[in-house]
Amino acid sequence: MAEGIVIVFDFDRTLIDGDSDNWVVTEMGLTEIFHQLRFTLPWNRLMDRMMTELHSQGRSVQDIEACLQRIMPIDSHIVEAIKSAKSLGCDLKIVSDANQFFIEKILEQHDLLDCFSDIYTNPTSVDEIGKLRISPYHGGGAAASTPPHSCNLCPPNLCKGLVMDHIRASSSSPKDQILTRFIYLGDGGGDFCPTLKLRECDCVMPRTNYPLWKRISDNPSLIKADVKEWSSAEELQRILMQLILMKMREILKSLYTSECPSAVIGEVSWLLTSGAVVGDELPGGYTVIGGNNIIGHHAVVGVKCQDLKYKQEPQSSTSSVILALSLSLAVVLWFQDVPKYMMVTGERGELRGLNLEGLRRNGFTMSKEHNQDLCSVPTVGAMLQSIRDSFTDGRRGICKFRQWLDS
Repeated sequence: MAEGIVIVFDFDRTLIDGDSDNWVVTEMGLTEIFHQLRFTLPWNRLMDRMMTELHSQGRSVQDIEACLQRIMPIDSHIVEAIKSAKSLGCDLKIVSDANQFFIEKILEQHDLLDCFSDIYTNPTSVDEIGKLRISPYHGGGAAASTPPHSCNLCPPNLCKGLVMDHIRASSSSPKDQILTRFIYLGDGGGDFCPTLKLRECDCVMPRTNYPLWKRISDNPSLIKADVKEWSSAEELQRILMQLILMKMREILKSLYTSECPSAVIGEVSWLLTSGAVVGDELPGGYTVIGGNNIIGHHAVVGVKCQDLKYKQEPQSSTSSVILALSLSLAVVLWFQDVPKYMMVTGERGELRGLNLEGLRRNGFTMSKEHNQDLCSVPTVGAMLQSIRDSFTDGRRGICKFRQWLDS
């Protein structure tokens, strides 16, 4: 799982491929008055003025909601990326200069609202006469979320950089703040300030040829974070998934080195990105994965696996041993100078869905397959034979071995 990874999305032209404010103005017939007032009011106050105009025309909050539900759909690649990141355990947030009502209604329409833990944007309310009101996030009086700011990079109503500071400070401990990795996705000039808040271990994903991308290109020396540009929803999904896996490995490595420097993970790790752990003190010198493993997604391993049990051997080990990696590459259970443990048959033990091609893509080689120590473990030998047989049976590398043997 990707606990410790915070993904922050801008909304307009990033999460949706358009501008929600402009959509409502156009679809509800406000274009003429909007352009008349365009340069007389700040954008946030201008949109609040548009809501007043709609109310004066007899248009209700429900009419605005219906308009938002007709908005251009969120691209399926974006939807998949959001749901995948959420299922992996990432903390998803939105920081946007749109407004609360527009964002929430659009996300509800696509069943995505529950994927986000926080939405930082201009707050909305419905007043006593039924008019939708849009207030500034910063400096708007009683209705605003926070006091005014003095950042000269951001509009008066919202400094996204201060929001990023708040998100980082909200981590439960200094240790969590150090381990947390941020991935920021945006397109506009207002996304430059939060980009400057990112560290070397963080990533920013600017949309190609949009204002944020241009400002980063013009000021590369100011940017500490890794920059990964994108130009399409499909590209965003692909890059974001790659970054999540990379950050998962970084966090796991940091946990090992900072919290358990003497821990032994073993000489070889085949599927670190997919959750497989190789133990140094387990049968045969190596341990493959436990049951219920789905390559490329979630792996249940070690003591957190219902299908496996442990028993203590008579002799003890003097070295530290990683015992478990439970559904999360960032959550590691370890013990120092613990008795030597071995994996034994559980009542429901089985291997499912182990794909040889997936193993090879993650570093599994024939030399490892023929490792004599490894093959001496009956379970592993039977598993590998099942994979070999699967190609002649038309199972395309799927392991159907469903019985753990005592090792």
